[in-house]
Amino acid sequence: MLEGVTVQFITIFRNLQSRLRLMRRLMGVAFLFAFFYPPLVLAASLTQKQASPTLYSAQVNLPAGQGELTDNRTMRRDVPQSIKGTLLQISATTLAGTPESNSAVPVLAKEGTSWTLADSVRRAFDIAPELRAAEAVIAARGGDLSQAGAWTNPTIEVRADNRLGMEDGRGGADITQIAFSQPIPIRRLAHQQNAAQASLESAQANRNAQRLLLEREVARLYHALQLAAAKRQLAEERQQLVAESLNASRKPGTDRLVRYLTPLERRRLSILSEEANQTVAVAEREQQKALLDFRALLALPNGTRIEPVALTLPVASASLATLTRALDEHPALVAARKEADAMQSGIAVAESQRLADPVLTVYREGGYIAGERRDATGVGLSVQIPFWSSSGMVVRARAESDRAQAQLAVAQRDSHSRLELAYTQRLFLIEQSERLRTNLLEPAREMFALTRSSFAAGELNLLTLVDANNTYFDALERYLELQHESALAAADLRLASGVSLLESSKGITP
Repeated sequence: MLEGVTVQFITIFRNLQSRLRLMRRLMGVAFLFAFFYPPLVLAASLTQKQASPTLYSAQVNLPAGQGELTDNRTMRRDVPQSIKGTLLQISATTLAGTPESNSAVPVLAKEGTSWTLADSVRRAFDIAPELRAAEAVIAARGGDLSQAGAWTNPTIEVRADNRLGMEDGRGGADITQIAFSQPIPIRRLAHQQNAAQASLESAQANRNAQRLLLEREVARLYHALQLAAAKRQLAEERQQLVAESLNASRKPGTDRLVRYLTPLERRRLSILSEEANQTVAVAEREQQKALLDFRALLALPNGTRIEPVALTLPVASASLATLTRALDEHPALVAARKEADAMQSGIAVAESQRLADPVLTVYREGGYIAGERRDATGVGLSVQIPFWSSSGMVVRARAESDRAQAQLAVAQRDSHSRLELAYTQRLFLIEQSERLRTNLLEPAREMFALTRSSFAAGELNLLTLVDANNTYFDALERYLELQHESALAAADLRLASGVSLLESSKGITP
């Protein structure tokens, strides 16, 4: 076997000599080309510039939301204005790209349509720097994997001295030895590839886990925007109802005995009206704050119109047993498991690296034998003797593996507790919302409608109207808050179960 390897390396060495001669010839041709080519290109460009007509550049303004695009393509002055505009429009469309050909560019929701949570999540996935960082880590781990299976680069050694000149009496110096050395990896490559593959899969799972965390953050801000919009609408409705009660007696043609309000009642209604105005102002401020946070996360322009859909209770989810069975595929658990596998493979890598790779050397040495010039060819093998190396790297690798296994156990324990807590909270909030709607909100709405009609007819006093007004609107505001908390609980359940809002292949709806 050693003779076959020696013959193979001698063949490689001879081929290398012929390639070196070819490279010297190519370098001479390249030098001549680099010397004569630039003057020829300069002369040709000057000739073309003198023969070309007058040119101009045009600036193309794209629609709002796409920024500005400058088209520096040259166009003749004698082109009609209508054709110029058509060409510029075609150029702008071509450079901007179609949705099919430019799918990597984040697309905003169409103007006049409602923003859904799924649209917001897709937008966040397109522009989030956290995902770009995760993709960069994956690319780095992929580079480690490709490098893990590569051999160490060979070395070429050329030695020149005056030994030959001294032997033949002519003097001078000449090349006396050319050596080609190649380290031979015997057992470390497979272990390095296993560790690098596990690290790559861990990075991919971490990217998916980062998507879940980003989706949870988008859901938090989106539901906050929904709640702020609903509270503003509720405050405006409350303000309108108070204004109608205050102006009821001022309508012409009404019965003054029935519609008459005492000065005390008018003062009380004025106070209620101002409270409603303050509530509207607070709701507007909260909605503006939620809108700013939402735009900042999704990198939306200030002029983008955002209309979230109305708050609703989440749909029924899969059972806890179904979610628990699928929990092993949670991206965070997969990442921790693959990291533990990488650390376990790292032990074998550390053990294989205690000894350096043996180095096989093929050389050709010039000399004189019996007064004649004779070149000798030989092969050598060098092996490291581990006199001073210790097992410190192996001990470190085992400690890192133990740490990764402990972190995996912690992640498994916490994932089950988070799933049970999120599932229980979601069920409790949905049940509480239904109970409030049935036992409090619907009766308060009916009572408020009857009280307003009775107050308009003069059958009830103002205190009864104020009490019914406060009861109804407080119940409605509490119902909106429960809807908001239920939506957040659904987002927590998706994060705990490891199922994204955009995933439908698993057949699980958390």
